[in-house]
Amino acid sequence: MSHELPHDPYITAVTDALTAAGLEPTECWTEDNELDRYRDDDLAGVAVMLTAVLEWDGGHPAVDTGVAPYGVVLLWEHPAERWQWARRERDGRLEREPEILPTLGRYTDPAAVVTVVRALLAGESLPQGHAPYWHQADSVRRAVDAWAAAETSQ
Repeated sequence: MSHELPHDPYITAVTDALTAAGLEPTECWTEDNELDRYRDDDLAGVAVMLTAVLEWDGGHPAVDTGVAPYGVVLLWEHPAERWQWARRERDGRLEREPEILPTLGRYTDPAAVVTVVRALLAGESLPQGHAPYWHQADSVRRAVDAWAAAETSQ
């Protein structure tokens, strides 16, 4: 990433919470150059989306290699309404299409993301219900909405 993206403050808060909990991702990045796979209008195949990728490889101490031998990937995408995840294959690709995490909304409180990541990495049952909203996300949400409006007006 060469410039700050509108979702960076939120992803930074999430990675800071993960790091404080001893679950720092092996790799993490944000970008704005992936084609928006959610579009089905005349901008499909043209418009891009905001993405964050958090990866834990199989060597991460929190990863249960009996469940995810090559690690886990957590995805945040705009315009998706929920976080998603998938296990990694040996070569780092995703084992399957990412699965929606119904507990984690687009701007879930970072502490709740930590709880879900801990369960994913350990191969445990995921929490039920809906995680709380991150109240500091309002400015991030506005910035993301402005970015999306500019993207579709081009």
